Amino acid sequence: MSGVSDFLQALCPEIVRRASPETARGLVMAAGSLYFAVNTGERRRIEEGVRDLLGPGARAERAKREVFGHILDHYFEKLLVTNRSMDFLRDFVGRKVTTEGLGALDAALERGRGAIAVTAHWGAVELVPPLLALRGYPVTIVMEARNPVFRRSLERLAAGRDVELLIASRGDRVLEGIFAALEKGRVLITQVDEVDSWRRRRSRIIRLFGKSLFFDHSLDFIAKRSGSPSVAIFCKRLPRLRYSLRCEELAPDPAAEDVALKAMRLWERRTLEDPEQWFQWAKWKLMKVDAAS
Repeated sequence: MSGVSDFLQALCPEIVRRASPETARGLVMAAGSLYFAVNTGERRRIEEGVRDLLGPGARAERAKREVFGHILDHYFEKLLVTNRSMDFLRDFVGRKVTTEGLGALDAALERGRGAIAVTAHWGAVELVPPLLALRGYPVTIVMEARNPVFRRSLERLAAGRDVELLIASRGDRVLEGIFAALEKGRVLITQVDEVDSWRRRRSRIIRLFGKSLFFDHSLDFIAKRSGSPSVAIFCKRLPRLRYSLRCEELAPDPAAEDVALKAMRLWERRTLEDPEQWFQWAKWKLMKVDAAS
């Protein structure tokens, strides 16, 4: 959804920097609603993705109504993280985010091979890296940031802190950086549904959501080669600018488990439980085998 992302990142950074979070969120929502009112094709693709994944019925209709608000919340949270100071973020996440299960991450790190923290484009994922960094975890983030303004904002935020960014479009040698980070005992944050980086092959598919999807095995390769245990971290968005982060054990022994399969199954479960929290709807067709040319 680069269209709405570029639109909001061009229009709203100063608003987010100066206004209270509540006021800034309201203005981002208003601007985003205007964007989708004008860009009906993009809105229609998202609605079609919701209907295709969830099937017909009241649940899909409810999710279609709610998903746009959560998409705009995602961009508000991204703007908040990249345009406010670390002191502000420390206060914000301290007041707004409750955490559960971070002991699973501590236990993974105690094995001495770093830890792979798997999440998805679900809920308030943008709050996960700053929350972990503010808790003192050494964080390495695999991400994409083609918008140069957004990338510079992230680089400013990470400067002088134990936060490392791996960005392919910047020219970073991502795979090399991943193994180096894990060898140093860092927390590697990656998203299991990052379809733009999948190796989509018809010989590798998985049944999820009642559909045949491409199945990228990169996570298995990374986990088994590094020997690093994996945890799952999802940050659920709640009403009134509140959030609940949950961390759980995913694959403590990568040699004995199919890490990618477990991660994909967990992403499926989270999305079916709270479909409005997922925001990759515009890329849903790219994940499906039968939609590929």
